[in-house]
Amino acid sequence: MFMKWTRPDPEPRRELAPESLLEMPVVPEWDQMVQSADEMASLVDQHLEYESALQGRDMTVDTLCPEQKMNLVSDLAYLARS
Repeated sequence: MFMKWTRPDPEPRRELAPESLLEMPVVPEWDQMVQSADEMASLVDQHLEYESALQGRDMTVDTLCPEQKMNLVSDLAYLARS
């Protein structure tokens, strides 16, 4: 009258070859992206060092006035386009 419930057989585990574990997709332009990020970080550092020298205190991006922020953003946009 009642059917006995049974758990389905689990799928067999597939073993991966060691070589396939090392294969990872890589962004083709990775080196170019890293170089661009380094240039942008360097530009931010230069802006902050310049403003720190003018103000006589350590500056962060949060302490820049709107005009200083716009100068920084426009320089970053130029680097991003090139």
